Amino acid sequence: MHRMLRYAALTGGLLLTSAPWAAAQKTQQIFLRATGANGAPVTDLQASEVKVTEDNVACKVLKVEPAGPTKVQVLVDNGEINTNPINSLRDGLQAFFEKLPQGTEVSLYTTAPQGRPIVKNTTDKKKLIDAIAIIAPDRGAGSFFESLLDAVDRIDRDKTPGFPMIVAIGSNVGVETIRDRDIPDIQQKIVKDGIRVDVVLMTGGTNKSSGTGSQPEIGMAVTKLSGGRYENINSTTRLATLLPEVGERIAQAATRQQNQYRVTYEAPAKRNASANVGVSVARDITIATSHDGR
Repeated sequence: MHRMLRYAALTGGLLLTSAPWAAAQKTQQIFLRATGANGAPVTDLQASEVKVTEDNVACKVLKVEPAGPTKVQVLVDNGEINTNPINSLRDGLQAFFEKLPQGTEVSLYTTAPQGRPIVKNTTDKKKLIDAIAIIAPDRGAGSFFESLLDAVDRIDRDKTPGFPMIVAIGSNVGVETIRDRDIPDIQQKIVKDGIRVDVVLMTGGTNKSSGTGSQPEIGMAVTKLSGGRYENINSTTRLATLLPEVGERIAQAATRQQNQYRVTYEAPAKRNASANVGVSVARDITIATSHDGR
């Protein structure tokens, strides 16, 4: 029997409100990609060579460090709705992992009836693919929001550099108990840590025709906030073809993110949230900058 949805008031508007703490933070970051005359990446850039300005005001550069690898957490709802039958989910996951470039750090979790690690943080594709067989159908419903919150917390505690991503393969069936403090908490950490969230949501059960309920609402809100993509499906067979498409998108992003630097600097005391940030390097090289490395 499917449990009824239970959740606090969570709306896309509420979750997507502006984040004044991001603008007010004293320490800011910008990402920089540097290439030499032959197009090869520059791998020895030093903080002393980099200058940052905000609205033509010089800022103190605190650190210039490699931006780090792409890090992906895969959350799989292994409840009945996604595993009946399970072959499409397993085939889709294998193709997803095969699409990821070497060096991508991946962890795999199931979410029914609660979050459980299957593989923790590995770059070993074979280990990930072999672990797919461990995923078994569970009669309980997946914990969609709780698993997202746990994944965001793990990223927030990880102090090593990298580009964090979450791929949530969920459903609209299950219980979502959301405390009031969880809403700003997950929002703030997604923004602060630069987390991209992609959601694939199976619509079934009593909500199959309408797609309503807390999970679709949450999924659409976090993907919009993070710059990710929300996909709604109503057949398990679509998982076999959709998950490798998600993997291809992540692979493209990981390629763009290779050989970048994370520049940490001290913002002016009176900071304009929409300040024009300028970056220059004391070397004859070509640079490209972005606010999130993507």
